[in-house]
Amino acid sequence: MQITDELRRLSTLALLACCLTASAYAQSFPSGSTGADGNLNITAPGVTVFTQTPAGGGTVYNFGTINIAQGSTLKLSGAVFSQPLYFLATGAVTIAGTLDLSGQSGSQPASSAQRTAGTTPGPGAYGGGLAAFGSDAALPGQGPSGGAVSVYYCCNYYVGGPGGFSGNQFLVPLVGGSGGGGQVGTGGAGGGAILIASSVSIAVTGTITASGGAGSANSGGGSGGGVRLVAPSISGTGTITAAGGGPGGTYNSSNNGGGNGVVRLEFFQNTFTGTTAGTLYTATPVNLYVPAPSAQPTIMVTSIGGIAVPANPTGSFTVPDVLLNTSSPLTVNIQASNIPLGTAPVIYFSTQNFPDQAITAGALAGTLAQSTSTATVTLNPGYSIGYVTATWKQ
Repeated sequence: MQITDELRRLSTLALLACCLTASAYAQSFPSGSTGADGNLNITAPGVTVFTQTPAGGGTVYNFGTINIAQGSTLKLSGAVFSQPLYFLATGAVTIAGTLDLSGQSGSQPASSAQRTAGTTPGPGAYGGGLAAFGSDAALPGQGPSGGAVSVYYCCNYYVGGPGGFSGNQFLVPLVGGSGGGGQVGTGGAGGGAILIASSVSIAVTGTITASGGAGSANSGGGSGGGVRLVAPSISGTGTITAAGGGPGGTYNSSNNGGGNGVVRLEFFQNTFTGTTAGTLYTATPVNLYVPAPSAQPTIMVTSIGGIAVPANPTGSFTVPDVLLNTSSPLTVNIQASNIPLGTAPVIYFSTQNFPDQAITAGALAGTLAQSTSTATVTLNPGYSIGYVTATWKQ
């Protein structure tokens, strides 16, 4: 990728009895928003969990204006969105409250159910590795740079490794942070990823946070995520952070805090005097590289043992997404899109008081737009939480 800056030249001619001056003009940048999703206006005190579905599908939103009022928090959770979010606006973006896409901090489980729950990342990010408990060993952090399990520190002292950030300085593609490795506690989850682009301006007097979650009881911290802001003008006195989550070691020098993510600001005029955390990059606006909704990779479990899984599963033990009453092997149906054919998904099940299961499914077959796979699992009695992953090289 090559980024070029405009070169301005001002010439004068000694033979002319006049002075030629450069005319000042405002530079424009189109966000590409159609305005189809209306205005996003968050004014309710406290926390509002964002669940809106974009008119065009996927995770690309076409807003008019965006406003998060002082005293209001808009929570963007990986439990709702597995992919990074793209907020495009035709008008001004004002964040006087809090835009929160941080990863959840780890904790030390006191029961198998607490251990199984894990930590929730921000959108487009990854959860922390589960803690060791009972007969179950600790697990590494999720994601391409997930923290390892039981990294030797010194003096027979082991900690979960830190989650890392796998993105680049351009945040293209847009990615979130990886989770910290588990140990006695569950690893911190990774911070999420978001692109906010306005055709007018972005003002941040509040907070945008994509920080990783802190580790707990020797587990690793989650990595910070990615925040990319693009507008003709960026201003404000607030805070923009993509810092890694703190270490979870017994000693302050355990050095297993999560890696920093990236904050990238693109503008023609910058009067932002607030603070940033994470690795900061600045530039003039370039191509947004917003993916078409039909081009975003997705993978999901559609049914287990013939029972359909909700399109947006909650992973809750209070009201399970699927109820099963059999000790026989069950067929798990998987559906994916925009993941290379031949990729073999892996399904993980964690059940209270029983060992974890990792099951490799059959290779994805069909078309790139829609492929399928199946696996067979025999579930243990009790509550289970499962998730499916796919890993491939581009």
